[in-house]
Amino acid sequence: MNLTRWRSQTLGLLVIGLLAGGCSRVANVMVTRSVAVTAADDVCQKSVEVHLVGINRFEKDRWDNISMTEYWQPENPLRKSAAGYTYVIHFGDGPCKVTLDKKDPMVTVWEERQAEYLLVLADLPGVFQDLPGNADARRLQLPALDSAAWGWEKNIDIAVNNGDIVALVIPESNSE
Repeated sequence: MNLTRWRSQTLGLLVIGLLAGGCSRVANVMVTRSVAVTAADDVCQKSVEVHLVGINRFEKDRWDNISMTEYWQPENPLRKSAAGYTYVIHFGDGPCKVTLDKKDPMVTVWEERQAEYLLVLADLPGVFQDLPGNADARRLQLPALDSAAWGWEKNIDIAVNNGDIVALVIPESNSE
């Protein structure tokens, strides 16, 4: 077998392996995505705060079970302690679409914390029942920005509506 043919076969196998494995990291290079959060018209006109929080698997249970009503209280200890790894969006006084660029310093913070999940928390107007995890309309848990679950998607689009938070790009369920 000549050297050129061997190289092309090796490269082909490597590409197939990466595609089949759904790798989100190639040679320790992180593949991250931008996050676009769009508020529906009725939410955009109100004072609504949205938090993007990068957490790891050891924090997941606490974040899944915290009361969203308590979280949005001004002196909530978990919210205060997470300020260093929370990206805050304010609707009502600016654009209806905010994008967290993949080069934003917060993405680096999440990578350093080895975040495996992205939480989207919204202080929606109205009365909601406190429920665990994604059952609470004010909380949406997604795979981290560098997760293979996002496949080839370059951006993660999220809609904040008057009654819930919706991922407009759906990650693969079997990767996370």
